[in-house]
Amino acid sequence: MAEVGSRLSRSLEDYLEAIYNLKLRSQVARVKDIAHVMDVKMPSVTEAIRSLAAKGLVKHEPYENVELTDEGLDQARDIAHRHSAVKSFLTSVLDLSEEESESEACGIEHAIRPDTLDRLLKYADFVRACGQNKALRLDHFLHYIRHGQYPDGCGSHPHDDANHSHKTAPAAVAIESTRLSDVTPGTKGRIAFVSGHGPIRKRLMEMGLTPDARFEVVRVAPLGDPIEIKLRGYHLSLRKSEAKYVEVQL
Repeated sequence: MAEVGSRLSRSLEDYLEAIYNLKLRSQVARVKDIAHVMDVKMPSVTEAIRSLAAKGLVKHEPYENVELTDEGLDQARDIAHRHSAVKSFLTSVLDLSEEESESEACGIEHAIRPDTLDRLLKYADFVRACGQNKALRLDHFLHYIRHGQYPDGCGSHPHDDANHSHKTAPAAVAIESTRLSDVTPGTKGRIAFVSGHGPIRKRLMEMGLTPDARFEVVRVAPLGDPIEIKLRGYHLSLRKSEAKYVEVQL
């Protein structure tokens, strides 16, 4: 029986993130590719995969690719988002180099709390919008944190209706991949891979949602269902329950 609710070690989080990134790039995660990415020997990967499988996060048979379960995919995506968010802050706000930011993010991502990460992202968003305003003070940022409104002299306010379609939530600025069910109208990107198993996966693939296909979100119904996308020159409507199985890169 899979272990439920146990917290992952830093090492296992790294393995889960590596599997996710491999699937984003090439749709498959083989043991030898994981070993290459992690710079470890094959037996180390085998042991890590066994631990992740015991927690119900991956599935793996000998000589087969490593597959993420639904829970594993959700956790792997969250880990990858933490990494890219922290890296974005380090490069855009602290002006660290790409190499320095990547190295630092690898350590910080495992320790940062969700609320702290959200505030860090909001600060990055605040600096981008208000950095040219010389009269800004720390209390302006704290007002933004508490009320979601920039002070006068900054860019558009996050909740201004006139700019709503062009302004994403602050926490989205660093996200490079997500479920198709979570994107907003106007979003463009590529299909990375289709998760799920059996009939649902087969049906989505037959609809043209195959790796590397380019898409654009045309509209999302008021309650989020259905989602209309433009794909391969035609329009396709998906239920949210279907779109959640499609992982996309933005």
